[in-house]
Amino acid sequence: MIDEKTTQEIIDAYMGWDRLEKPNKIDIIDFCLIPRTNGKEFKSREQVIEKLKDLHNRVEPTNFEEEFIKAKLYASITYLNALMGEVLPFSEYVKRVTGVTPQLIPESVIQKHKEIMYDHLKKMGYNPDREPVRKFIEKLTVKKEEAMRQAKYCQEHLIPILLKSLGFEDLEIPYKLKLVEEDDYWGGWTSTEPDGSFLMRFNFFKDIDWYQGDMEVLPLHEYGHFIQAANLIRGIKSGKINPFVGVTTVQDPHTFGGEGTANAILDLPEVEEALSPHGLLNRDRSIVGYYLRNNAHIRINEGGNKDELLKYILDNNPFYPKDYIVKSLDRWKDNPSRRAYEYIYGISHFKHRQLLGRLPLEKQKEYLRCAMSTYMTPNRLMEFANQLFS
Repeated sequence: MIDEKTTQEIIDAYMGWDRLEKPNKIDIIDFCLIPRTNGKEFKSREQVIEKLKDLHNRVEPTNFEEEFIKAKLYASITYLNALMGEVLPFSEYVKRVTGVTPQLIPESVIQKHKEIMYDHLKKMGYNPDREPVRKFIEKLTVKKEEAMRQAKYCQEHLIPILLKSLGFEDLEIPYKLKLVEEDDYWGGWTSTEPDGSFLMRFNFFKDIDWYQGDMEVLPLHEYGHFIQAANLIRGIKSGKINPFVGVTTVQDPHTFGGEGTANAILDLPEVEEALSPHGLLNRDRSIVGYYLRNNAHIRINEGGNKDELLKYILDNNPFYPKDYIVKSLDRWKDNPSRRAYEYIYGISHFKHRQLLGRLPLEKQKEYLRCAMSTYMTPNRLMEFANQLFS
């Protein structure tokens, strides 16, 4: 077992590393579910990596949680090496950070979901013989005020349905909504404030378009992260979960389960029935987008042509503004902070659909309740799902 002294050393190392990177405008800690401290004093990244390597060598896992902690330390070492200039092949980098080996989503799967997306559009009145699809999509665009009205509707009506479906009605998760305008990939994301409270942000930067139904689906996805965080807090307070697990980072193996389950909850029958036609369109066109970006992310990191990949994405998912994809392709190739995380959406969704598609509904919910109550490596999560199937 990882003793209390070693646990505190790991926590202090991450708190100190996070503080060291603040002048570089890099956030190491995403959710902080335990009281923040200044942590260990570091004067350089070299000192941080020396400490992380020492901790990694000392951790001898005795259970799945400690396996995750050791994998997280390894992921952090890999990421920090990248910040310091080391360049690994894309596949190796992603595997070390996320625990998942990159793989292309079959084009047949993408085309199947593309057909589903277009069926939604046709039900809403789109006629391919009458107008270009992008022109029709522009009619679905909403302004900030309408988008936030829909977010409030989701907060009041859809989130209680989600909690009841999962059997988490006893969770109380207050959070703040904040509108931002940041030149970034994320349309919405979650984190904790310095005081530990939960924050959900939505990005209205000029390159990001918002459509009818976005604010039904995206807040539900983001709220899935809050459910997991609230369950972690409960486990830490009861002594069942190592406190270090509550110091989440952008670059570690929790992203496979975190993003995969946050998308999987949108397929629950009770949630699906509560979504409007626009919400269903948003859910299913997001799948197309995840899979396209999954493949483009692999190809551009293997030297693929950016113009060809841009055309590949826009031809198959006309919801994307061109400038948004151009910037995303540039970030995918050059930013170690995003190199693994922006990739994980497609593969985590694809794998979770494969896993959960084999299980009856109650077993699916059993998987989701477990996966959203702790952190495990991707291999352990898939083993757990396979055990449910058996």
